Amino acid sequence: MSDVQADSVNWRTIGVKRERNHDALIARLSADNKSIFQYLKDLMVFAAMVGYSRGERREVEGDTVEIILETYATDEKDGFIYLLGLLEHRDGHILKDQNLRKCVEVFEGYCNAGLYIIEGWLDDNPGDPSGIETLLHNIYSEMIENESSDETSNEEIEIEV
Repeated sequence: MSDVQADSVNWRTIGVKRERNHDALIARLSADNKSIFQYLKDLMVFAAMVGYSRGERREVEGDTVEIILETYATDEKDGFIYLLGLLEHRDGHILKDQNLRKCVEVFEGYCNAGLYIIEGWLDDNPGDPSGIETLLHNIYSEMIENESSDETSNEEIEIEV
């Protein structure tokens, strides 16, 4: 086998894992058509962003479930996986096919931590069976906190279209 074949990785089939113990949380947040998340991968991306915003990563352990990377790529959600890999490793080589597993591991860690954080939010508010109000409240709280720590006001931002 040549070195090129040994180094080649089919990026499409790389598994993006989550802990199976989050199944009840996932069912709660995607139980019916009132859910904020259209697809499970949308919830995983949101959880990863929650984990990242809190600066928390938690290694995926125990019984796991995978979504292949190609599933994230169908609507370009894989960009979040690559972004977190770049932010963590600060090296563009992390995006080479043979290194993508490292990007995925970063994403998995932030996602796993985010799922635990979200679970804590919902546990703190048992009167919200769908979880939607709780998520919206926490998103709003994060926005307010970030806005108050940001020295740039929205009025100062110009966007050209």
